[in-house]
Amino acid sequence: MSNKADLFKSDYTKQFELERIETIPTGYERQPRKGVLTNYLLISLLIAAFGSAFQFGFSIAVFNTPSSIIKSFYKSVYNERNGEEMSNSTLDTYWSITNGLVPFGGMIGGMFSGFTADLLGRKYGLLSVNVIVLISTILNVLSKFVKSYETIMASRFLTGFYCGLFSGLLPLYLAECPPKNLRGSVGTLNQLSIVIGILVVNILGLPDLLGTSDRWPILVGLSIVPALAHLALIIFPESPKYLYMKKNNPDAAEKALLNFHNHDRLLVDQELEELKDEKSILAHNPHATWSDFWTQTRLRKPLFVALIIQISQQLSGINAVIFYSTDIFVKAGLDGDWPIYGTIILGAVQILMTFVCMVIVDRAGRRILLLSGMIGMCISSFMLALTRIFSEKIEWLNYMTVLSAVFYIIFFSIGPGAIPWLITGELFGSDSRGKATSISVFVNWLSNFTVTVSFPFIESAIGDYSFIVFGVLLIFFSIFMLLFVPETKHKPIEEINDLFKRKTIFFPSSN
Repeated sequence: MSNKADLFKSDYTKQFELERIETIPTGYERQPRKGVLTNYLLISLLIAAFGSAFQFGFSIAVFNTPSSIIKSFYKSVYNERNGEEMSNSTLDTYWSITNGLVPFGGMIGGMFSGFTADLLGRKYGLLSVNVIVLISTILNVLSKFVKSYETIMASRFLTGFYCGLFSGLLPLYLAECPPKNLRGSVGTLNQLSIVIGILVVNILGLPDLLGTSDRWPILVGLSIVPALAHLALIIFPESPKYLYMKKNNPDAAEKALLNFHNHDRLLVDQELEELKDEKSILAHNPHATWSDFWTQTRLRKPLFVALIIQISQQLSGINAVIFYSTDIFVKAGLDGDWPIYGTIILGAVQILMTFVCMVIVDRAGRRILLLSGMIGMCISSFMLALTRIFSEKIEWLNYMTVLSAVFYIIFFSIGPGAIPWLITGELFGSDSRGKATSISVFVNWLSNFTVTVSFPFIESAIGDYSFIVFGVLLIFFSIFMLLFVPETKHKPIEEINDLFKRKTIFFPSSN
């Protein structure tokens, strides 16, 4: 009967059935197993993030809310030493030095982050930084009692130094421990922890809490809490990729994967196979040297992309929005302490939207979030400029200024805030990731330093028109994201390298 039925089937039907049978999966290797965020893995990532990224946000913003109190401390110390009042120009100079030492230290720490990651490993590299955290915290706390603003300045330099190290080390650990399908979401945990740290310290620094002349040493001393909690990371495994690729220890890598993935044998075997394939490919390429990033196309092109992405994060104008945030709320009619509370609400919005980025980054992809964030910030930047310029003539524009600032924070958080730290590690293989991270972190902090030092002069020269400058820069960055940034979501490093070799809209062929 079946033979007779086959006679009446068209050639098209037979071909369709043959293709359908051939495409039916026959094993898990045809459908890569997706990992889940086990409790063990989640706890290790949260401890790593709390001790480094939360510490990062807490430490760099510790003087944001009580800045007037710290400036008064500078004045009183100067008066006691010199028998005269500190002039406003001298105070501005000392305060600019204090603020500028943070990104300056970050540049130096960033340069050593890749070296530290390769020498000590991701885990022990993170843990070793807490020695510097301890020294910095002691200097900060003692400054009031020894009546020295020089110790605050030294502490701020060390703060930048350990934040620079953390900003290179943590993204590597977050990228190399979770399964491939979760690396985007886990990678954004870095930025989420930073903005939570900033919000927490801004709240604690309020005058009703620790932002007073007597209690600010307690505020700066709280930096020791994340450092102590960070020590719990010692009981969790090192990055499996570091163990396999750098330490040549497949057994230790397998044991780490089994712990992280709750002994999911299929998933562990799959990830071990990927590590083996990557190691065999890298065996044909010698370990990358610093000069290779400028002489080899496979490294030069992704490095160029990574550096522009890092620069765009700092030159987007985010520091200007934060700088003006209190003034924006004052002009909108808030008085008393309410402008400070408004700034804190902006911080809460940033946390919320960073969490949204964390949820959708592995679905939407890195490139689209970067691009949409840049375009949104560009529009918001021009709106901020126009509303602030004409608000003296049209009072209701002050409310539009607040709205523009909120949208700016939303668009920054949805992509450009978190993704630069994530995508840099995805553009390079294990032979070059550490050094590429060092260069990228250095350039990010260098851009931060440039903006921190130059923005007061820009603001003094052109005031509200500074947002037009940022808007023009964001047009350039948006075009760059559109043309030259490839999508890295769920792609192995070999495929990403191939994207840079082929003639696509990202880059012309290297041949």
